[in-house]
Amino acid sequence: MGDSNNNNSGGFAKTTDFKWLGVGLAVFVLIAIMPTPESMIQKAQDIFGNDPGTDIGIKALNIKLIIALLSTCVVFFATEAIPMPAVALLIGLVQLFFGITAPKMVALSYAHDAVWFIAGSLALGATLVKYGLDKRVGMLVINLAGTKTRNIVIGILLGTAIPTAFVGEHAVAAMYVPIALALFTLTNKSTPAPKLGTLLLITIAVGCMIGGPMSPTGGARNALMIGFLSNIGIEVSFVNWLSMGVFYTFAMSIVMAFLLPLLFKPEVDDLSDAVDLLKKDLAKHGSMTKQQYIVALVMLCVVLLWITDKSIVANVLGFSLGLGGIAVSGAVTYMILGLTSWKDYEEKVSWGVIVLYAGCISLGTVFKTTGASSWFADQIMALVAPLGLNEGIGLVILMGVIGAVLTNLMSAGATVAVIGPVVLDMAQSSGTNPVLVGVGLAIATSMAYWLVIGTPASSIVYASGQLESKDFIRMATIGWPAALLVLAVMVSVYWVTILGIDPAGIGF
Repeated sequence: MGDSNNNNSGGFAKTTDFKWLGVGLAVFVLIAIMPTPESMIQKAQDIFGNDPGTDIGIKALNIKLIIALLSTCVVFFATEAIPMPAVALLIGLVQLFFGITAPKMVALSYAHDAVWFIAGSLALGATLVKYGLDKRVGMLVINLAGTKTRNIVIGILLGTAIPTAFVGEHAVAAMYVPIALALFTLTNKSTPAPKLGTLLLITIAVGCMIGGPMSPTGGARNALMIGFLSNIGIEVSFVNWLSMGVFYTFAMSIVMAFLLPLLFKPEVDDLSDAVDLLKKDLAKHGSMTKQQYIVALVMLCVVLLWITDKSIVANVLGFSLGLGGIAVSGAVTYMILGLTSWKDYEEKVSWGVIVLYAGCISLGTVFKTTGASSWFADQIMALVAPLGLNEGIGLVILMGVIGAVLTNLMSAGATVAVIGPVVLDMAQSSGTNPVLVGVGLAIATSMAYWLVIGTPASSIVYASGQLESKDFIRMATIGWPAALLVLAVMVSVYWVTILGIDPAGIGF
């Protein structure tokens, strides 16, 4: 049994909380032993009734067991009752021990291209951080932003948002915190400015949150949704996602550049002295080295391949490499060139994250194949139909609101894993374009504004000591509704009218 200190530790160091473990297991058992609802039997009949020799009772039982598994995962994701990678592996074990999925198919579900994509992206980000290219970006932003406090806020918003679309937000936040603290500390020596420190630090957290939706590499939740869409026959390319997500990132950058200085009004309007001192300190790093140029060039090639994979690459090779194949190719290239080693990847890549999202992909797959997602979608559709939100733009926005609420209660990836397959089934059954619903949900799960533990970036800036929990609540009180409004405008105007995505179509 783990001691209390371990239980209270965060992230993947957390050990079992036996109270919530008991609650999760009780939920599973209660649902598993309850009589199978007639609606599940009917759903099994609708999906599998035409297959000769199929035992409809067993198929209906499988639906019930997957609903039980989903409910237990919600408890575990929300409370961290057991280590997250253990939850991910438990998903496969339940499928095996209850005979729901054959061992070979479970293994295949854990080896999805989206899992390769997550692994490769984490490895690429680790190499960029190893060679200090993340710090180079920070230096560039400071040089371009000028000395006015509002301009620096805008610079930090864009300077965190854009890299977060391609590199893990924890790395970006960790890169900017020392810069923001230096600006605050140098200014505070001559003019007491506690609100300035709060403003600069919370700007980093917000920038990381609004940058993730811009591209598939902006968060594992995006890769999860791409995987779920692929499972229903819809392929989303890097360019497809970028064209849809870029509006949210830049619109929210404008909104937050206006709101944050109002919510946390800084004591000084100009940081000339602090910026000059910081520039002199940053100049000591000198010009870029040959190795840094090579690392940057390989990363640029990876991004270009991501962008052209469905077009140029597919035409040249006759097939696409997949986002995952390209990401892992970049990581392997770094090793071949001697720029990094496997030991670097062992130490710097969070393999627990990879296992976690592999399990989430498997959950989404079995949720779909058993018919559980279709059954669950039917129940939700019946509830929202009287409100007129069971199809079209109304359904897209409703699912976005649900995702934005849930992401403040559990991680963004867990939110997409739990309800992603359900909302896609709802889209298909209602004749709504699954791309709108799926990508809209993934973007909405970036809105974890309310709590310190909402995102890794929030936790990192909170650890600086310049913020209190109430600062996040104050920011979210206005920022969260504003983000939902931007989402609604993006869906109804930018996606449908400007990009021309048919709400009643399939794909792009």
